[in-house]
Amino acid sequence: MGSENDRRGEVSRLAVLHHGPLFGYCRRRLGNDSEADDALQETFMRAYKYFGSYDPSRDARKWLFGIAHNVCVEIARTRRKHTTVADMPDPEGDRSATEVALERLAHEENLELVRRELERMPDRARRILELRFFGQLTSAEIADLENMKETAVRVTVHRALEGLRAKLAR
Repeated sequence: MGSENDRRGEVSRLAVLHHGPLFGYCRRRLGNDSEADDALQETFMRAYKYFGSYDPSRDARKWLFGIAHNVCVEIARTRRKHTTVADMPDPEGDRSATEVALERLAHEENLELVRRELERMPDRARRILELRFFGQLTSAEIADLENMKETAVRVTVHRALEGLRAKLAR
């Protein structure tokens, strides 16, 4: 599929076009910017490596999100499950390290509640919410990726958000 320079140029073009939505998706899946950066880098390395097998008649965005999803799954499987001292926040201003740490823990608990509820959702609803809010895709783009009607995507987003709000309110 063309020369190595052509391949490098096309993957670079795709990286520029899709960096933001892919980063948002990876950050949501992995929970932090550092791992999302790693996942994004690995996504584009794999896109470069396997570009010869890419079918240009297919949607490049869907192909990249598929790679990013697989990379995030692999990273999550191998991640350490504990927080180190280096992960704890530094004291800010007059506030004690304890106050800062307690605020961070409360914030992380809320995020963890949302993550848990998202994980309990049916796969398609969760994937659509992730693409919409973390991948920054429009309803029309999601409809294209998921082979759905745009109206069905909007209804799925609405119902999933209502369900999520109800569960979090309890």
